[in-house]
Amino acid sequence: MNGRGWVVLAVAVLLAVSGSVYLSTARRALPLPSFRDQICSLPADWLERTRRGYFPGRSGEVAVLPRTPAYVASAAGGWTHTGPWPYLQDVPLVFYGPGVLQDVGESPRPVTLADVAPTFARLMGAEFEAPDGRPLREVRGGKPALIVTIVWDGGGWNVLNRWPDAWPVLAALAQSGISFTRATVGSSPSVTPPVHTTLGTGAFPWTHGISDISVRDEAGRVVDSFERGASARFIEVPTLAEVWDGQSQQRAKVGMIGYEPWHLGMIGKGTEQPGGDRDDAAWLDVETNEWITDADRYNLPPSLNATVGLAEDIEQLDGADGRIDGSWRDKAILDDPARIEETPAFIAYHMRAAMNMIAGEGYGSDGVTDLLFMNFKQPDRTGHYFNMESEEVRDSIAAADEQLGVLTEFLDRRVGIGRWLLVITADHGQQPDAGDVQGYAIDPNELQDDIEAEFGRVVRAVWPTQIFLDHEALRDRRVSVADVARFVGDYRLIDNTRRPDFVIAGAGRFGPQDRLFEMSVPAGALRTERC
Repeated sequence: MNGRGWVVLAVAVLLAVSGSVYLSTARRALPLPSFRDQICSLPADWLERTRRGYFPGRSGEVAVLPRTPAYVASAAGGWTHTGPWPYLQDVPLVFYGPGVLQDVGESPRPVTLADVAPTFARLMGAEFEAPDGRPLREVRGGKPALIVTIVWDGGGWNVLNRWPDAWPVLAALAQSGISFTRATVGSSPSVTPPVHTTLGTGAFPWTHGISDISVRDEAGRVVDSFERGASARFIEVPTLAEVWDGQSQQRAKVGMIGYEPWHLGMIGKGTEQPGGDRDDAAWLDVETNEWITDADRYNLPPSLNATVGLAEDIEQLDGADGRIDGSWRDKAILDDPARIEETPAFIAYHMRAAMNMIAGEGYGSDGVTDLLFMNFKQPDRTGHYFNMESEEVRDSIAAADEQLGVLTEFLDRRVGIGRWLLVITADHGQQPDAGDVQGYAIDPNELQDDIEAEFGRVVRAVWPTQIFLDHEALRDRRVSVADVARFVGDYRLIDNTRRPDFVIAGAGRFGPQDRLFEMSVPAGALRTERC
């Protein structure tokens, strides 16, 4: 039974739970705003970020935006982090390079992550025209032999501000380098694949084509944006790394060490790019905690899996509470190989592997600027499992911060003082728990069930900011994208549960007849409507 089937029951429940008397279960008389009004009523920066995230043919057919503080939960339960809202968009952006950078200080100027690649290009002397970003004028200096970019996955400002004592090294680097205090992701969806591709290309998803975790392929299927087989073929524009490879006659070293193929957007397609070579790229086989790659497209430096000490890192974390019992903060996960990479123990191991790769492959050893990109996934992983309010997230931030100090000392020794640049940022913030913000976590499974109760099996997938529809099913049932968009736009809290008594009692600021979506429009209208 979908949400509407419980309306009669909900009337009785409401009398007891909310003390409100509803004489009718009919919708409120307020008309649903037109698609144009929904789009144009958004704050200008929210709308701009949403438009930048839409790519025709790849994105879903219906663009949605929950009414804050509501958000769409993950299909398996838990917290997502997709949207144009400042708490997800605001990220640190710190450039640190003693002897390289001319200036030091804070810049309050609004910038986005699309500005990073063209800034690198100017420092390196590369001929690179970023589609959407512009060089950051505050970042001036000499040509570095090595640029290392580190992304704290899920390490946006709302997480850092929640744990202000967990990142003293980053704070010190910001004071001694250049910190952009109003940096934002710049586009929505604010999820890993599109944001890392923005870092690599200087473009937003409306240009580079990686619009979300899932995209439509040429056959209309909804597939992983990097196809889980490591192919980056959906990237529509060259990355800075690819351009620099060509301009340096393949002398530049380019590398990526991440946790999944989603991070390949920072370096590009490897040999899939015409004229491209097998750049260094590695991500994890979480069952074995070994670094792997697609050997047809990328190179796996042997120095990574030759790194030792993971068992000792795990034992040290295990014994931090005085007991060796396979637990970290009472979570019995240290004996599970598939979950080791979530923990602070793996952060130290990851950084040692990266330093081994820098040394073993000769990054920063000549006059051609090399590029190394890293993603530290643990803040995001722990946030999805335990929420940003958890001590596990704090531990992950603190461990990643400690390794920044380890890395800077290593770079001074190995590459040389005044020859390297370190950039630290994040790809998004994290979602507070609904109860902490008096919000409501929209159940995407129930939403899909209710759409299909109304129209039949027309849904391919419900994502936090978009809905993919089945074109053939729409035609067969004579249903339009606009029909579905209007249905979702008028979707109420009381519809989104099989248990109205539970939902109404714990829905924070939302009443049972409140609409859950600020915007629900045919996605193409994001391009055609002008405000």
